[in-house]
Amino acid sequence: MTNSVRPAIDRALRFLVVSDPGQLRLRSASQTTLTLVLALSVLVAMTRLLGEAITVAMLGSVVAMFSSFVVKDRTARGRLLTTALIALPAATAVTVSTFLAQHGVLADVGFVAVLFGAVWVRRFGPRGFALGMGSFIAYFFALFLRATPGQIPELIGSVLVGVACALTVRFAFQHEWAGAELTRLTRALRASSLAVVDLIAPTNVPGATPVGRHAEPASSDAVRHALERLANTALMIEDWLDRNVAAAHVSVTGKDLSRRIFDAQQATEQLAFAMRPRAGTARSVLAERPAVAQVLLAVRSVLRNHPTSDDLTVARRIVTRAEAAATDSDQHSIVIRAAARTVRAHIAVHRVTAHALATAEAHEPATVLPTRTGTAPAPATDDTATAADDSPVPPRHRGLRAQFDRLEPSTRTAIQVAIATSVATVLGELVSPNRWYWAVLSAFVVFTGTTTRGEILTRAGHRIVGTVGGVFAGVLLAAVVGNRAPVQLALIVVCVFCAFYLVTVANGLLVFFITVLLAMLYGLLGTFSIAVLELRIAETCVGATVGITAAYFILPTRTRETVRDKVDAYLDALGDVIDDSITSVVEPGSGVDLVPVARRLDTALQELQTAARPLGMGPASRARRGTARLVRVLEACDRAAHALVRAGMLAASADPASGPTGDLARAVVDGADGVRASVMSLRSVVRGEQGEYDDSLADASPVAQVLSRDAQELSTATIVAVRALDRLDHSAALTRVPV
Repeated sequence: MTNSVRPAIDRALRFLVVSDPGQLRLRSASQTTLTLVLALSVLVAMTRLLGEAITVAMLGSVVAMFSSFVVKDRTARGRLLTTALIALPAATAVTVSTFLAQHGVLADVGFVAVLFGAVWVRRFGPRGFALGMGSFIAYFFALFLRATPGQIPELIGSVLVGVACALTVRFAFQHEWAGAELTRLTRALRASSLAVVDLIAPTNVPGATPVGRHAEPASSDAVRHALERLANTALMIEDWLDRNVAAAHVSVTGKDLSRRIFDAQQATEQLAFAMRPRAGTARSVLAERPAVAQVLLAVRSVLRNHPTSDDLTVARRIVTRAEAAATDSDQHSIVIRAAARTVRAHIAVHRVTAHALATAEAHEPATVLPTRTGTAPAPATDDTATAADDSPVPPRHRGLRAQFDRLEPSTRTAIQVAIATSVATVLGELVSPNRWYWAVLSAFVVFTGTTTRGEILTRAGHRIVGTVGGVFAGVLLAAVVGNRAPVQLALIVVCVFCAFYLVTVANGLLVFFITVLLAMLYGLLGTFSIAVLELRIAETCVGATVGITAAYFILPTRTRETVRDKVDAYLDALGDVIDDSITSVVEPGSGVDLVPVARRLDTALQELQTAARPLGMGPASRARRGTARLVRVLEACDRAAHALVRAGMLAASADPASGPTGDLARAVVDGADGVRASVMSLRSVVRGEQGEYDDSLADASPVAQVLSRDAQELSTATIVAVRALDRLDHSAALTRVPV
């Protein structure tokens, strides 16, 4: 293989690993696709044997496909049980839909009632969501396939077979050892870390991204996004630890592995921070200094996909020698020490997780543990949105608004869905009496996985764009494929895989491939026409518009208020990090585990980033800039908080006599209190109650006083803590624009 091809393949493989940590999206899409293939194979054979219409096989296959995708229970046993239970609401919905379809308006009313119930039951968690979606899918496709009452026994049998196929595939996928998932996740952690290193120090050394020798490093935004992907991967490993007993797969406890993962993440962040260009310098120049280039090469060797034991040993020796020689306080010495710590941290993770799969083969599947609050994976959406500025609420409406706000979120959304789908039914029938359900479907789907007006607006936009693009692609493919059934079936399978693999990247991609799938399905059923697909565009636009209107005027959940609530939650978690870390530094030797509080902070930041995306895409430039700046500031605060947690962890395992005493201890505590108060003032900045951040740190502040002391008076933990406080305060001081 040529020298130019191999690096390109390596980059492509690394991109796939980084963009899909643990291959969770790949597994989910593969499971859904295999379920569809199995269900189609079994049901088509059965319908041909029994002389039934192909629509019977289609219904069971669709129920099987969605049964595979919508089930998101935390435990393996729970997922199997929920999958089996879907048969009950699906069979009931098919029966009701088939009977009511003969009575016109009653079918419309029944559809709206099913949609209301499908949303309302979300209050019961993932199982309620899955069962509600099962009833909706079954009712809708019974209408779509124009099922008749005489087919009810066959349709119910098809649903049962489809659910059985979904159970079979799910059991086969769940039988894989959890150690394999951990191995993939830690490989993704290394790949994400390597992506950060290649961005901050591009070079042509072996294993690096082959850019020009003098190429400048990536922009700060690119580095920030790479660090965000690294943080998300670390949170996914924490989620794995919540669901499994680590000791059954690796040689350490879950607590110890969690600390190792956090240390590897924080060390990589610290290396990126140390490589920031100083005045009159550039990172590329710094990376070319022999000592720095050597330790960065050692970092890359550790972060490769399959480093050998010899590679790890050599890398450790290189950084140990370089660190021993880096005794100054200049930037290149700081970078060397940060690189050395990065190497040691990732080696510590690699030592205990490299053979997790082999270790797991000696054990039964791990017992699933309850999850820690806030570490569950995000819903299967990755929407951004455009949100208009929120208008103030008139005083006469505040009492009524307060009553609405006390409603359960699922109830609020169910009311919105019921009203939106009722209106969409009327308008959809005006467009096409035979295809009205497309409008209802669009009005319903824009509320799935969304909570705020901005998210709903984006979901609607994605659906319209995806539908239009899918119609054009579907017409083109239909013209090329013709009536060749095997090719149509193959394209349906490909569309299913692509749709569910890319759904978390952008909802519009899901809609695009589903629309292409429908074009193939119409062709398979012999009912394909361009006019039908044109009607789908019109009905989709009607339904999306109705959904947006309902979101904005019926019990609206404002994007700005949601963001402000998320900021409050993040600042509360940040305050806990400051308090717990400084307590550990002042009272060393406590043995307290600070990783959970750091992970709660990371989860709060992740939720804030998701909630803030609509404002970041808004039409008002001031709002966009203010939101983007807020997110950048809090991400910088998160990195500083990680360093503060590291100081607390160092102190927790230190000699109790090594901590600061007397005036020094009081100065550290007072400085931390001052930084905490200043950071908390971000609340009022975000809400527009204060013009700018209260930057309380001055040369005479307690933290500045500690920094000015002789380093020999301070323990390592104290030095790290005070510097982290200083970074935290100055990071937050960048905020100037309210949200």
